[in-house]
This record gives sequence, structure tokens and C-alpha cells, in this order.
Amino acid sequence: MAGLAGGIAVARRIEARAPTRIDLAGGTIDIWPLYLLHERPVTVNAAIDLFALARLEEKTDGGIEVVAADRGASGRYGSARQLREAITGAPSEIEFLLRLAAHFLDPGGPEEDGARGGPGPACRITTDCQAPAGSGLGGSSALGIALASALDRFVGRGLAGERLLALTRAIETQVLRIPTGEQDYHPALEGGVLALHYTVEGTKVERLPVDLEALGRRTVLVYTGVSRSSGVSNWDMLKRHLDGDRRVIEALEKVNRASHDMRAALEAADWDGAGESLGREWKARRDLSDTVSTPAIDALIEAGRKAGAVAGKVCGAGGGGCLVFWAREGRREAVRECMAGLGTRILDARYVQGGVSVTES
Repeated sequence: MAGLAGGIAVARRIEARAPTRIDLAGGTIDIWPLYLLHERPVTVNAAIDLFALARLEEKTDGGIEVVAADRGASGRYGSARQLREAITGAPSEIEFLLRLAAHFLDPGGPEEDGARGGPGPACRITTDCQAPAGSGLGGSSALGIALASALDRFVGRGLAGERLLALTRAIETQVLRIPTGEQDYHPALEGGVLALHYTVEGTKVERLPVDLEALGRRTVLVYTGVSRSSGVSNWDMLKRHLDGDRRVIEALEKVNRASHDMRAALEAADWDGAGESLGREWKARRDLSDTVSTPAIDALIEAGRKAGAVAGKVCGAGGGGCLVFWAREGRREAVRECMAGLGTRILDARYVQGGVSVTES
């Protein structure tokens, strides 16, 4: 993001970055209230170094500028109050950014703005994400965690991680206008390989002692080139589950069992067992909704298996985006070559232990 500031006079600069994630098993069950309707629900995911980035630069020329560098969208506002008023009707590419900025920069709405007796803070907000848009890697949630962390430092609130996560999830729900999942925010906040246990008292986070280099030698991440929206698939699954569709309910039970098996296999460094769990998760996931897979995705996964993968699955809600393959020992390069030959984009992501980081200069 170097050079994005242009010729603006900068008095203070805050930068935050948060990892995205690969969901290895147990997606969908992280959506409220589905996790309350199943016994011992758990999701397993792993943070990767395709980072979501946020930069705040204090300006001396007044106003607030918001730039979504990766989405090619931006907006300029004379004050925090004007920014808040612009949320309605804002381009979809920056609505999330505007809502987060308004929460921190204009916390009390018009009354607070008037009480300050001035235009409020002047800054430029720039965001970027290294994961492709619509990839199924939790990029929007990671971006929310990065921007919320940077804004929190900028205004000096000092919110704890749990509160940052809760408000970011709540604001993203306002943008999506449907219930959001829980899993994407935790890798962005904490990093590592996580088992997320959903309970009536909240989410319990378990960090799994996984050898990240060994995990990297078994997985291949590819982007299909087809962007997807999680809202379509998630809403279809949620509605059918709440309507009592037995096929969906039983499929999600199988997803949950596969997620428990994935957790146990990773803890035991049973790499082939983990791959088999990923395969069972994918088989059950395809029964959740007709929007999860496509003939093109099925063909790619079958080709990956013939090249040496134990299994493959879509990342996120499905319908496009990224696929993750679990390679047999010594077959990772063959799977990579196969996928490259079929026109997918190989994403050379590494697993990371650390979550969001904030620096100030």
C-alpha cells in the first residue's frame, strides 16, 4: 500500500493487517442460530498470509476520504457527520467501510457531532485485501477486523479483542442484511489453527498445536476465477434448516461430525485422516444447498483427486471462489501442476500463527 497517500500532509499514520483463513471443516454451522440447534458444534479453520490491510492517515486539510484500493471505489466527506449521512445509498464496495468509520469517528451520531462543535477528525482511510474478492477466504471479515483495529487505535478507545469482534460482526450484518457466520473473525483476530466451539455462553476458542509447515505441505489453495457471494448460499441453507428440511439438518450434522474428526486428526498429526475428514465434510456440504457446487467445481475436485489429492472442497459458502485440496504425501506438486493446467490461479499462501497487528508512526 506504499505510495497510496499521494501528496497529503500526514501528521499521524496507523496501519493494521489481519490474516484471512482457509476453513477446513465446519462452516455454515457457525451461523446463528444454527449452532444452537446442534450438539457440540465446532468449526476448524486456519489463518493464512493473504492479508487484509487498513491504513489511517491524519490529514491537515480537513474532511474524511475513504478509498477501497482493491475494489476501485472511494468517497470524500466534509466531516464525520456527512460520512454517516452518506451511508444510505453508498456504493456496496465501501458501505462496510463507511459504517465502521462512522461508528468510531461519529460515535453519537448527529448529537455527538454537534456537541463537538466542529467537523471532527480529518483522515484518509485506505483499505486493500490480498485475497481475491469473493474468494471464500473471509476477506471482508478480516478487512473489518483490520479497519476496526486501526480506527480503535486512531480514536484511542482501547477496545478488547472480543468487543472489536462483536462490533465488526454486528456492522457487517447491517451491510449483508442477513445473519452472518462467526468463524471468519477469529482467525483475523487471533491467527493460528483454531477449533471454534459454539456454546450458549459464546464461542470458545481452542488453538490447535499444529505444525504449520507440515500442514502447508499437504494443502493446495486455488482460485477458480469465479467470484461468489456467500449471502445467497448461506441464506438458502439457513432458511431450509429453519423450515425443518431433514436433508439439510442431517447434512449439517454430518458436517459437524467431520469437523470434530478434523480437529482430532490435526491434533494427532494424522495428515491422511485430516484429508479424509475434509472429503467427508465436502460430501455432506453438497447436500446443504444446490448452490454449493457447480459442474465446473465438481470437475476440478475430481481432477485434483486423480492427480493425488485425498479430497478437495470449496472455501466458504460455495458456488465459486477458492478450492482447497488435501494432497497425499509427496503429491502436492502434482496437484498444483494439475490445477494450473486447468486454468485455476494457484495462491501460494502460508499458514500464520499471528492475528491482527497494528503499527503507528
